[in-house]
Amino acid sequence: MKRRLLIAVLALLGIVAAVLLWSPWDRCDAPEPVCTALGEIGELENVVAAEADYDTASGVSTGSAPVLVVWEIRLLDTLSPQQAADIADEVSARTRAVVVDGVELEHAVGIVAGAPQASQVPGLDLYPLHLLLGDQPRTEVLQAFSLWQHGASRVDNAGAAAPNTEALLELARFAHDRGYTPTLELPDGRIRYTPNGDFKLEQLSIAVAAKAQPNVDTAIFGSGSLSVHSSSPDGSEQTGEIKRWLDEHEPLSEPTAYSLSTPGFATILEGWIGGELPEYLIAKPPVLPDGVTAWPSDEKAPACTRDGIQLSLSEPDAAAGSRYLSLYARNVSGRACSLQGYPQITFLNADGEPQDDADTRPATHVSAERIVVPVGEYAISTLDWKAMSTSQDPDETTALGVAVLPGLEPVALTPMHQQVPASLDILDGARVDLSPWMQAAEGRAKPGESTGAGDRPGSLAP
Repeated sequence: MKRRLLIAVLALLGIVAAVLLWSPWDRCDAPEPVCTALGEIGELENVVAAEADYDTASGVSTGSAPVLVVWEIRLLDTLSPQQAADIADEVSARTRAVVVDGVELEHAVGIVAGAPQASQVPGLDLYPLHLLLGDQPRTEVLQAFSLWQHGASRVDNAGAAAPNTEALLELARFAHDRGYTPTLELPDGRIRYTPNGDFKLEQLSIAVAAKAQPNVDTAIFGSGSLSVHSSSPDGSEQTGEIKRWLDEHEPLSEPTAYSLSTPGFATILEGWIGGELPEYLIAKPPVLPDGVTAWPSDEKAPACTRDGIQLSLSEPDAAAGSRYLSLYARNVSGRACSLQGYPQITFLNADGEPQDDADTRPATHVSAERIVVPVGEYAISTLDWKAMSTSQDPDETTALGVAVLPGLEPVALTPMHQQVPASLDILDGARVDLSPWMQAAEGRAKPGESTGAGDRPGSLAP
């Protein structure tokens, strides 16, 4: 009796053990070639488990191809990066060699490692290393395991996360030394660095330093520039302090733009770290077009006055989404006079009222040099802007109030096209690039010169 009871207990324990050891990874609801490959992969040394999802809904059942086979291969945590890379390469080759008669297959192979954690999605586990293999599985897994074993708390196709700032900087140095170019970030995404080509430690470091400033919420470096988001209000002293820090910080090895946003992104301030501009933005004296002789310089020439200058416009011109207009200042004073600086322009709607928040901004590529305008000659200032949609019938510019220089009395100028008044697609909120007064500008003809359709002079409104 006791012997039979002992046998029954042992049998029951065997059943319990079998249940405990059984894993859903052992199931295979797929055609035989897929299941065979899955079994072989699962028996590879250092493979902890393997699973394949044969997604018929992606192909056969809908009458389209291919059918997606999603493979998930869990590797031993303690593998060296090279061992993991070798297995990933073999797994990739085996899965892509699977053939099911009459069915086109598409394979998605995921490599996972580490202790799984439950996610907010029922039945879905998250692994600290989860990589979808691409065209270079050996290289991809070698890098992923290297980053993970060097302190990354998460590694996936999007990049790697480090648990804190110190670990992030250490991981960055490791990646830089090995020529890796991953996106690196903190788990909450408040610091993130995405290389734009080579991995540059100074770019991650400036993001880390920016995040350390008071009232900075996030600091993200990507596409070659730094984006900082402030938790302090627009126009506040705290936001001003952040901007001063960016403007006064030591420049990086190459000019680097930044943007500074406030809560709700109500305002976005822009600048260059340390105030260092790239070469193409450093204003230089205008270069005269070929064949144009410089006007004589006369230090004693008086400044031009409103009554001594006659203003006019070219016809508007357009090309590839951009708009162009030239403003002319003809010296009618009877003697040479000088101009230096920018005209002052107000954009007026059909009611003759200034448009809301439509303004000019100085062109960055040319400096405002003093020019002496001979009698009868035309100085030129150029306007450039991007095309704006008028489909919703917004206010458009129908006239410009123009003063030769700030502080002088403006006059009203009406744009003309083929001698008919024309509106400009300069809408509320527009920003129009404006050059200083120059002797001449490349591609911009003056009244009386041989012109294209877009450079004929307009009319001076009464």
